Amino acid sequence: MIMQNTVMRPEKSKLYKVIRIIVQIFIALALVGLGVGAIMGAKPKPEIKEAATEARNIRFVKTAATTLNLSINTQGSVMSKQHINLVPQVSGQVVYVSSKFVAGGQFKKGDVILRIDPRDYKVAVISAQSRVVSAEQSLTREKAESQLAKAEWDALGEGEPSDLTLRIPQLKQADAALKAAMADLSRAKLNLERATIRAPFDGLLGEKMVDLGQFLSPGMKLGSFYSTSILEVRLPLANRDLSQLDLAALQKGKKLGVTLTGSFANETRVWTAKVTRSEGLIDQKSRILYVVAEISGKDLLSDDGVMLNIGQFVKATIEGKSYENVLKIPRGALRQGDRVLVVDKDNRLQTKMVKILEVNEEYFVISARDKNSVKAGDIINLSQLGIGVDGLLVATEPTEVKLPSETSSDKGAKDE
Repeated sequence: MIMQNTVMRPEKSKLYKVIRIIVQIFIALALVGLGVGAIMGAKPKPEIKEAATEARNIRFVKTAATTLNLSINTQGSVMSKQHINLVPQVSGQVVYVSSKFVAGGQFKKGDVILRIDPRDYKVAVISAQSRVVSAEQSLTREKAESQLAKAEWDALGEGEPSDLTLRIPQLKQADAALKAAMADLSRAKLNLERATIRAPFDGLLGEKMVDLGQFLSPGMKLGSFYSTSILEVRLPLANRDLSQLDLAALQKGKKLGVTLTGSFANETRVWTAKVTRSEGLIDQKSRILYVVAEISGKDLLSDDGVMLNIGQFVKATIEGKSYENVLKIPRGALRQGDRVLVVDKDNRLQTKMVKILEVNEEYFVISARDKNSVKAGDIINLSQLGIGVDGLLVATEPTEVKLPSETSSDKGAKDE
């Protein structure tokens, strides 16, 4: 037993040494950790500063109240207000034609266009006149005989005489014969007058279909005749155009101003006209309503004296609605169709909804009276920003965009 104890002591000695070394290592590590902690604790903490927010530069416009006069651009062809076919009312051979009886010939009201041989109609007048004279004599004779019959009855008869006794039926027959003879005379004179065909109004001949020596029958077409005293232009208006036109005023009789622009002899010329009416029917296929502009008098001439021609193609600018106290904002400021970004007093963006009165490719128009929307003097963002920019800090110097100086009367509003 004494030998065993002697043998085990070296093993326990080694174990104790290993444990001692491990404990010493842990103690050393703990001391190092405490030292590092003390050093870190003694170091002052860095000061935390908030990151500065940089304002974003934007393009913008400052609103101002104004009066806006809208206009509608359209086009059409010039037509005559009156267009008729010349036809004779009596038959006969053409014995005279005017030197102006050619296509494009100009006539004043009452000018002679052509004459039909009047001899038969003159004879008819003479014959009718003789029948009138004969009827007058018959009536005079019947009146005398009626008076004589009454005198004889008063002298010899008793009681009341009958109409037949007083020759009343014969008197009425003679009076009717006279009236018929006079009617025949009037008809004969009228036919004689109709043998001369005159211009019914100031105009020009569109086409010539007969000539000297030709025999004419009643209703036969001689040519087409166009009035030149009043010209018209049919102007098509789409639904968008009608919203800009004061249609109610037009229907109540107000005439709307129109400027017509056309090219003639390789030069652009301008005429003035008035929209006098709408045709009142919307085409079911095209959904177009036509309004009619009239040109008459001095307006038929341009500033340099050139006449507006029938059939000429013209562009038209029609006077539209007028808005007072409105804001005119560039189209680029519009977001999602009815919103704009407004810079508030803290220079941050805020979204506001707007009610659009008119819009075109360049700008849109809203009322300046809506207190809950954009007001005169507000700053409106024009830059293309992303979504969710409400509250974004912006800088509004020095990139202000000036509104265009032209009014809508220079260019009609259109849909994009």
